[in-house]
Amino acid sequence: MKAKVSQISPDKLYASLLKRKSEQEQQARLKSPIVNTNKYLVPSNRNGGGNSKIEAKKTRPASGKDLKDISSVLLKKTHARQNSKLIETKENTQNLSANALSILLKIKQDKPETKQPVIQQNKDIFNQQAISKKYQKLMELSKQQQQSIVKSKLFKGPRSISNPDISNLQLYITKANGLSSPGMLYNGQTKTNQDIYKLINKFNNKENDWYIQVSDGHGTNGHQVAQFLQQVLPSFIEQGIMGISSCYDRDKQLNTILKNCFLQTNEELLDSGIDVTYSGATTVTVISFENVLYCANIGDSRAIIGRFDNKLSVIELSKDHKPDCFLEQARIIQRGGRVQAYSDEDGNPVGPARVWKSDEDVPGLAMSRSFGDYVASQVGVICEPEIIKHSLLPCDKFIIVASDGIWEFLSNEWVVETVYEYYKKDDAQGACQRLVQAAREAWQREDEVIDDITVVIAFIK
Repeated sequence: MKAKVSQISPDKLYASLLKRKSEQEQQARLKSPIVNTNKYLVPSNRNGGGNSKIEAKKTRPASGKDLKDISSVLLKKTHARQNSKLIETKENTQNLSANALSILLKIKQDKPETKQPVIQQNKDIFNQQAISKKYQKLMELSKQQQQSIVKSKLFKGPRSISNPDISNLQLYITKANGLSSPGMLYNGQTKTNQDIYKLINKFNNKENDWYIQVSDGHGTNGHQVAQFLQQVLPSFIEQGIMGISSCYDRDKQLNTILKNCFLQTNEELLDSGIDVTYSGATTVTVISFENVLYCANIGDSRAIIGRFDNKLSVIELSKDHKPDCFLEQARIIQRGGRVQAYSDEDGNPVGPARVWKSDEDVPGLAMSRSFGDYVASQVGVICEPEIIKHSLLPCDKFIIVASDGIWEFLSNEWVVETVYEYYKKDDAQGACQRLVQAAREAWQREDEVIDDITVVIAFIK
């Protein structure tokens, strides 16, 4: 019961007690019989035992206080029992109020003080001024970053599969040198050099753009084919690049232009008067648009990048097109050719895989893509280039483009390690001379002849 009282507020408790008392009085009035009042407010005695007392009261003189009480009762026109009840109710109410007050005071003392929880607000979150200042600061930083990206954007377009565009880095070729050395025949005589290279600085009238091309001729008129390619192919490509209208689909446009230029050059070669029945040339080109490289290749000449990122590594810009590569061989067979190496007297394969007609032992070409080579073109040898894009990174140090005279006996890793020593000395010409010398020595050890050797080295800063 004490727990219940403690849960009721003092005002409610006081009102409840008054209401309960009033209901009790009303029930008592309904149950009590109505009697006639005497004029002295003395309750009547039904048994008649109090007549002597009544008489005594009548004979006793009334005091001033009695007269006042009698007159007040007569004026209210109420009977004696009701009057007595009213007086009793007033007294009881006073007593009840005193009791209720004491109970309320006791409840207040016993009731523990409950403190309202204080919510500690985070000033950084709920302080509107702080939020507004931070928001404005973030907006300013975002705007500055956007402006810096726009200003430093060097190349717009889709990203490369191998590397993302590094648009805020100004990496480009700072210098490039090339060297070509003729080979040697079985009898020790120097042969006609059928290799040739082309270097163009400020290609397409752009300050940091470069054009690098290495062509390796073969057959009786291979040297003529290589010279023709040196003159015609770069001009076709430059004219095509000048027609690029948008930067956003530059990759697609460049791929189309390079393929069309190679095909157009081959058509011009067939109409040039040079006998290309069994003669032709491989070609690898690297075009540098500041920090982006495009390599277009047909044949077995090669282009690589030397990278130093805590250690030296090789990035291949081209793939050798050999007849025994699965896709190349499938195309040749589909078009009526066959792929087979030379055979000795016992029928054992000798040397690399070559392209032949199915019913004749011609032409015996050791690559699956080339310019010219009319007979070979009838059995699946094509002049469509394979194009690879590469976005330069800060760890890319130099580019090496060379004919198969370099790559026949020298590994990519050894070549990169050798050139890196000259890169640290900023000596591109010295690096070219060292590679040509090493290649000739390797040919002398490994073969009876020496192939033509051509290399171009470009340093990146």
